[in-house]
Amino acid sequence: MRKRLTAALGAVTLMLTAGFLPVATAPAQAKAPGKDQVSIVLENVAPSVLQAKHKTLTIKGKIVNAGDTALTGVQVQAQYGTRFTTRAQLADFASGAGANPATAALDVSRTFDLPANGTQPFTLKGDATRLAAIAPSDLSVFPLAVTAADAEGPFEAEARTFVNYVPKEAKKTIKPTKVAFVWPLIEAPHRTTDTEFTDDGLAASLDPDDTGNGRLDALLDAVDTGSASTSGAVTLAIDPSLVTDVDAMQRPYQVVERTDSPEDTGGTSAKAEEKPSNGDAKNWLSRLRAYVDEEGHQFFLTPYADVDSVSLVNKKMAQGGVNLLKAAYADKTLATDILDANETYGKLTWPGNGTINQATIDRLYRLGTRQFLLTSDQLQPVGGLSRTPSAAHNVETSSGKRPLALAFDETIQQVVSGNTRAEGGALAARQRYLAETAMITAEAPSDGRTLLVVPDRRWNPSPDFAKFLLGHTDARSAWLQPTTLGAIAQPKNRTDERQLVTYPDRDAEFSRTYLDRVKTMYNKAAAFGNLFTEPDGALLRAPMRATSNSWRGAVRRESAYDFLDAAEDSVNAEVGKINLASEEVKQLAGSSGMLRFTAVNELTEGQVTIKIEIATDPKGRLVFPDSENPDVFTATRPIDAGQKDTFMVAVKLPTGGSIDNKIPVRVRILNEAGQEINSSTIDVSTTGVSSVGVFITIGSLALLVIGVGFRGMRARRRRKEEEGRDDGAAAG
Repeated sequence: MRKRLTAALGAVTLMLTAGFLPVATAPAQAKAPGKDQVSIVLENVAPSVLQAKHKTLTIKGKIVNAGDTALTGVQVQAQYGTRFTTRAQLADFASGAGANPATAALDVSRTFDLPANGTQPFTLKGDATRLAAIAPSDLSVFPLAVTAADAEGPFEAEARTFVNYVPKEAKKTIKPTKVAFVWPLIEAPHRTTDTEFTDDGLAASLDPDDTGNGRLDALLDAVDTGSASTSGAVTLAIDPSLVTDVDAMQRPYQVVERTDSPEDTGGTSAKAEEKPSNGDAKNWLSRLRAYVDEEGHQFFLTPYADVDSVSLVNKKMAQGGVNLLKAAYADKTLATDILDANETYGKLTWPGNGTINQATIDRLYRLGTRQFLLTSDQLQPVGGLSRTPSAAHNVETSSGKRPLALAFDETIQQVVSGNTRAEGGALAARQRYLAETAMITAEAPSDGRTLLVVPDRRWNPSPDFAKFLLGHTDARSAWLQPTTLGAIAQPKNRTDERQLVTYPDRDAEFSRTYLDRVKTMYNKAAAFGNLFTEPDGALLRAPMRATSNSWRGAVRRESAYDFLDAAEDSVNAEVGKINLASEEVKQLAGSSGMLRFTAVNELTEGQVTIKIEIATDPKGRLVFPDSENPDVFTATRPIDAGQKDTFMVAVKLPTGGSIDNKIPVRVRILNEAGQEINSSTIDVSTTGVSSVGVFITIGSLALLVIGVGFRGMRARRRRKEEEGRDDGAAAG
């Protein structure tokens, strides 16, 4: 499993409390009793980037005492240290590993009393020229720490961050790193079928007031209001299913929420709620259309529902009769039709977590992919390269073709994807991002390289942080210069060698058990779609949604199964609208007759053509005299929406049939290709007998009559003999 940076994930609060160590803090030393609840939250560092003209560095924050004991004489001080020379040093400092290199006092310490369960804001001001004097001509990144200790001496808490220094002649001595962003507009599926939402969470994500979350609104707002100079540096990654979901919400829609039934009954119960058309959805989609329509704005689409391509390939669901991957790529056109725009990078694929195996590279190449967006943890530099390599490099298919791979920086992904909505989180991520990008340039300041920044698919930044990132892709940062994704891919920018290392994420894939259920749902949905004169693949999108990257990984497994349960229910309900009107026991009076079967189309629109197949189980217990095969009755009929059709089926008992026998009859509804839609078993109760049975019965009755006659004649002779003996005895 590839290395994940605890540093970025925890850099959210920059605080230290007992038993909890977020990133960008150092572990606390032994504390006196009652003093293990102190933490520091940093709120601002200004300026965030030092220049030679700056004389003062100001740090604002607060000390938090979460304990029940008041503390007195707590001293707070800012410290700095020797500049970093490698990104590894920077990462160690952020994670709290090793000794704290920030040892020189930046200011005079402040002393505060902390009430129990209280906070104390502080402002520290230090001499910024001390840092500038360390390396006045070099782009530099310095460690910065704020420490708190009580008057008695024991260390209390520490918060770590960074500060950059840009030399006066930076534009003459530094060749900026060219940076581009992939901006994810991707959401976990909220619909099982095209007509049913599982919840109303998407409405909250589109809410511009941020009352429910506002995630998607904030992401689009950041690029929509960005400056013209940086818009070219952003490429939107859009999930087509998100576009279709938002489009559906422009009209009244239905939310079907399922809950577990009481244990004694089992199963689930469903509650449907009708929702009016959503104004936020209409506004968001209108803004997205306007954005992609503007010249210079770039985007690419994931396969429908952002399906987990590696899982589908590895579990044999991307080939042959169950090619869910191919179907998902074909359905990208649903989004281009709604957006009325074509992809800028239509041959680019971003696999889940940015990791891939050789089989998936080969399969996606055959589906048209020519560029892969991968994590730098899997596309690593060759040899002993001492600096961060440029993003683009070729990988190979098994057939020898060489599609392009674009490596996004894994460390930076973890930094920017942290919880910037938490207290102190935006500052922590901001300073770390600036430090990481400055260090990349400082590793080789005279070399021009490229950098690709790709936040996590589920990225939920604070609105201000999202805008900050785009605001620092231009020349104001001195060490960064905005560029396009297409420019990064150009041959002239493939300046460094990378190699694809072993695929690390097999444990994150969907299990065989899970995908077996998806496969069954796929087959049922495919058969249903083929009922129509114009094949309809709408129901196939349910298994696509069930295999979204949003459900990938152990932490989302329970949610994945919940969604799969709901999707199966929705698909079964839709397919079940083509059914038999009744499954009651049918009577056959006599040895032959007509049985009535009625098929129903309960859909609100659409004519279907069904094939009905009727046979006993096992075959041969009834004969169908009007069929080519007397063991099976078949007929094909079109049925309009809301209509039904009755099949009168001639049957008779075969030779040797029995009396008063219940015969199970299997009735299957198929499409014209012979794929099963649904089936039922109905008992046929027979009260007649066959011709041979009649002869046997008559013969048996005749033997019975003859036998009874002989016994009667013998009885009469015995009575006459007894009467004769009685008469003789009387005469004597």
